Amino acid sequence: MKKSFKQNDRLNVAAGCGPAGAPARLRTRRWLAVSSSVALAAAMTWSAPVLASDAETLAEIRALKAKLHKLEHRLDEQAQTQRGVDRSGRAPVETAVVKDGDGRLWPDKFFYKGITITPGGFIALENVWRSHWIGADVNTPFQNIPYGFGATGHTNEFRFSARQSRLAMLAQGDINPTTHISAYVETDFLGAGQTANSNESNSYNLRVRHLYTNVDWDDFGLHLLAGQSWSLTTMNTSGVKPDSVNPPATIDAQYVPGFVWARQPQLRLVKDFGKRFWIAFSAEGAANTFAGYGALQPGLPGTTTLPLQNPILFGQAAGGGLFNAVNSYSLNRMPDMVTKAAWDPTFADRTIHVEGFGLLRDFTDRAYFGNHSVWAGGFGAGVIVPVVPKLLDIQVSGMTGRGIGRYGSAQMSDATWSATGAPLPIHQRMLLVGATVHATPQTDIYALAGGEFAAANPQYAKYGSSLVIGGYGNPFFNNMGCDIENDALTALPFLSGGTALNGAYGGNLACSGQIRAVRQITGGIWHTFYQGPFGKLKAGAQYSHTVKDAFPGWGPTPKASEDMVLTSIRYYPF
Repeated sequence: MKKSFKQNDRLNVAAGCGPAGAPARLRTRRWLAVSSSVALAAAMTWSAPVLASDAETLAEIRALKAKLHKLEHRLDEQAQTQRGVDRSGRAPVETAVVKDGDGRLWPDKFFYKGITITPGGFIALENVWRSHWIGADVNTPFQNIPYGFGATGHTNEFRFSARQSRLAMLAQGDINPTTHISAYVETDFLGAGQTANSNESNSYNLRVRHLYTNVDWDDFGLHLLAGQSWSLTTMNTSGVKPDSVNPPATIDAQYVPGFVWARQPQLRLVKDFGKRFWIAFSAEGAANTFAGYGALQPGLPGTTTLPLQNPILFGQAAGGGLFNAVNSYSLNRMPDMVTKAAWDPTFADRTIHVEGFGLLRDFTDRAYFGNHSVWAGGFGAGVIVPVVPKLLDIQVSGMTGRGIGRYGSAQMSDATWSATGAPLPIHQRMLLVGATVHATPQTDIYALAGGEFAAANPQYAKYGSSLVIGGYGNPFFNNMGCDIENDALTALPFLSGGTALNGAYGGNLACSGQIRAVRQITGGIWHTFYQGPFGKLKAGAQYSHTVKDAFPGWGPTPKASEDMVLTSIRYYPF
């Protein structure tokens, strides 16, 4: 892995390599300086009685002493830059990168037993305003944009948050001149245990974003990653390096509908061919999400739901098993498998990044006293083109397949279940198009448009005189109550004793509202106000408009929308 790492805001912490002979040259310079100092001191001692009365000569001696002090100071600075020399005599990093007010150089890394340690991260204060209340921090659960039945969906939402602040550390070492090992950890505070709340002591959990080890064998062009990182399905900017992922520059921590990504534990093996063409394979942690059936249209004589309304799709976490015992986990029997190929060709004065990948998944449930397994997956591709180098970049990426919902930012369900009780993966498409203008060296302006789209897969079966209705996006599902607010004060007269709820009415006024599409357009700006010896200070603003469409059913076809404004102030100390 190249000795650098990138955070989501595109912060680069670069490390270069010094010449192999640098330590020897440094020792030679130190020897010359010490020798000069001894000779100068001896000369001054021997000639002091003769020159004591000579004011001009004394002034020259003072000048020579000042030059000696400057020489020693310069050697101290060079020692700082060379302190990263390992046992093999190589200088793996150039550490002196910033100057303070008096011109002294300061290292931006630390060293321990030949390991280079680079701190990273930022402190953020961010806010989000939403036109409809969702009940979320700076990450927007797009699939939960409310329909009209929820009382809270008729008011807006404002939140301050410091929880996207991050702490990071990169450790790098050279086992030999062609074998390199590194470890990277990155955390934020967007986790929330069952006790977390915002009432008085606003305290939330430290959360793992990245935690992995990477080994590079230059002689063979092989790279091995083990730990938690971006999924191999996530788009890169170059090659298939874990530090070159290209997440949207949004303040929204859920990014943009249409962006394909995951962060999960994995084992990844990569082969590069001249750092231009890459082939990779990964086995990644699996999880499946399911959509339940909608409520049925009333007044259909002889109809019923599927005989098995709820097959066993999930299991409760065991107490003491280090999962939260109130959460459920899908019945996964194998990891998700991903293969990827990437190419970085150069045309004229620009390098283009092109990639494609395939995903294979297994879905399992238990019904009718037996296990049911179904294969699913999909494929995707992406391209990044610097249309005008250092000024305008465009990107296009997407994915299509069955059972791929959890790999999209909109988090649409992977599957439902069929009349046999087996998993029924949902066919989906994801697309993201974007452009970034580097208006000045300190200012980036971006615009993105993306969406995720599901296909209907209604299920019908005849059992005697009964018609069984199920699947996903079935036109017989009931949408009558999707736009009727469920509040006791406005309850319809024939619904006596109405109760205020943030859920749809039951019976004839149910709301299936199964999602057909989630689309968003968004744009924003980032500006760096300061970058120097004391870190970096930047601020950003983002606006987005999101629309959620449901499948048609009995009654109106529901639709929901969300307008959001987000701002961020971030300080990068490292």
